[in-house]
Amino acid sequence: MDKKQKLLDLIDRAGKGSIEAAEQIAEGYFKGSFGEKNHEKARKWASYAAKHGSETAENILASLD
Repeated sequence: MDKKQKLLDLIDRAGKGSIEAAEQIAEGYFKGSFGEKNHEKARKWASYAAKHGSETAENILASLD
């Protein structure tokens, strides 16, 4: 599966309520796994996941500040 397809799959899963998928999207944008790093999108997805109890997402948010 290519990067774009993986991202689309994760977005679909996150849209259905998967906090794990939202975490993976945030981490991917933070690290640049989907292409270029995008800290704005990383913050958006990490905020969503952190609101639902994700420690990984909270760590990403802390790294962005």
